[in-house]
Amino acid sequence: MANIKIVFFASLREAMKCDELELLLETPLTILQIKQRLAEELGQSILLEEKVKAAIDFDFARDDDLVDPAKVRELAFFPPVTGG
Repeated sequence: MANIKIVFFASLREAMKCDELELLLETPLTILQIKQRLAEELGQSILLEEKVKAAIDFDFARDDDLVDPAKVRELAFFPPVTGG
């Protein structure tokens, strides 16, 4: 069991009305499971949109990637990045 730092960037930060929060994880969960949990607890379905991306400890991750509370310190969520 460990606290994972959850960070929100760009428009997600505005939608969530916070920059970051701590999430207590007792067992490993997928990113999708964490998105679902946060969406329910915070009443923010925006996290469930397909376009929302994630990073585990600064490495891009997919919804089916596992977040192990014994190993992971930070999980970040952000909208897709565009550039030119």
